[in-house]
Amino acid sequence: MRSLSSPASAAVLAATLLVPSLASAQKAPPPVAETPKAAPADTPYVDYRVLAVGAGAVMGIVAFNVLSAPLGAVPLAGGALEVVPYSVALGSRLLAAASASVGALAATWAYDTYYKTETDYRYLVALAAGAIAGVAAGNYLTIGSFGILPYYAGAGEEAAGGALASTGAQAASRVYVIGSGVLGAWAADYLYRH
Repeated sequence: MRSLSSPASAAVLAATLLVPSLASAQKAPPPVAETPKAAPADTPYVDYRVLAVGAGAVMGIVAFNVLSAPLGAVPLAGGALEVVPYSVALGSRLLAAASASVGALAATWAYDTYYKTETDYRYLVALAAGAIAGVAAGNYLTIGSFGILPYYAGAGEEAAGGALASTGAQAASRVYVIGSGVLGAWAADYLYRH
C-alpha cells in the first residue's frame, strides 16, 4: 500500500484540490422529482379550537378598545395613554382581562356552532375566572390594591389624588396583564382538573 508521502500521490491530491474540474469527471444524474409523502404521525397537531379561543380573546380586547375609544384608551380613564392614577390603570387591567375572557367564550361558542362540536363551558369559565383572578392578584401584589374600575368617562381625572401611572408604565402594563392572566388561568386549570 502506498502512502500519501510519495510525490505522485501528492501531485494527484494537489490536482484534485486545486482544479475541481479534474476531480469531477462524471456528471451527476439529473434530480428526480420525489413524490410527496404523507406527514409523519408525530407532526404537531394544530388545534383550531385553541386558535379560535386565542383569536377571540384578542378580538374581545380589540372590540372593547374600539367601543371605549371615544371615552379614552385607558378604558374610560382619559385620553390615549394619558397619565392616570395607578388604581385606575390597575382597574383597566381587570377590564382588559374580562373583555378577553368574553371574547374567548364568544369565539368558542361560534366555533362550536359552526363545526357542530361541544365544549365544556364550565372549564372555559373556570379558566376565564382564573385569568381575571390572576390579574386581580397581580394588581394587589403591585400596589396593594385590586384597582378601581373606571366605570364612567373621566373616572381617572376624578381619582387623581394618588400616584400617577406614566404612559410607559401603562404600555408595560399590557404585558403584565397577559402574564398574570396566563398564570391565573394555569392555576385555574390545575384546580379544575384536580
